[in-house]
Amino acid sequence: MKSLLKTVTECIDRFSDQLNIKRLAAIIGGEAVILHGIPRTTLDLDLLLFYGNEEYHIPDICKRLSDFLQKELEKQFDVRAFAASKDPFDPIRHDLIVVTDSQYRFKKLDILIANYKWELEGFNFMDSPSSGQIQPYPKPYLAAMKLMAGGAMDDEDIRNLFLIMSDSEKEKTFELASLIRRDRNLSKILTEGKRRGKSLL
Repeated sequence: MKSLLKTVTECIDRFSDQLNIKRLAAIIGGEAVILHGIPRTTLDLDLLLFYGNEEYHIPDICKRLSDFLQKELEKQFDVRAFAASKDPFDPIRHDLIVVTDSQYRFKKLDILIANYKWELEGFNFMDSPSSGQIQPYPKPYLAAMKLMAGGAMDDEDIRNLFLIMSDSEKEKTFELASLIRRDRNLSKILTEGKRRGKSLL
């Protein structure tokens, strides 16, 4: 049986061909943490996706891609699009597409549409975000997304990611944390890790 990720990747690429513009995509969330070599469990699969570039944003991309996916995936899957929250206290404001399997054979798939310049920058540190199999988002940028999410599991993921980061990756993570105004949060998370006996710095 073909995986949902592979099926959706093929759909994303067909949509890209239809628009005649490259896609940028990465695995984020818990699945990305696992792919970076950290044992954990996750109940869903998250992707970060972007079509266009910093100067050109395709209008209504979330709704258009959602409609395309529903047509391609047919009745076995339910595809829903959600506009980004306008709530200033919502930690991550992205347009979102949720793909669920009506027969519960696959994990729920969430597709977040990239919304920040630093998120686009993260794609530059990947081998092939615009073609082929979708790869995990780079560790510093993944940690930054988890800093914005701010949950207890996100904090633990950040501590574990730091354990396998190079010095340059740690430096970049601090730079991103400062950019998104989460540098104090990062220091607090890492300090808590040191109390638990993890050497993080």
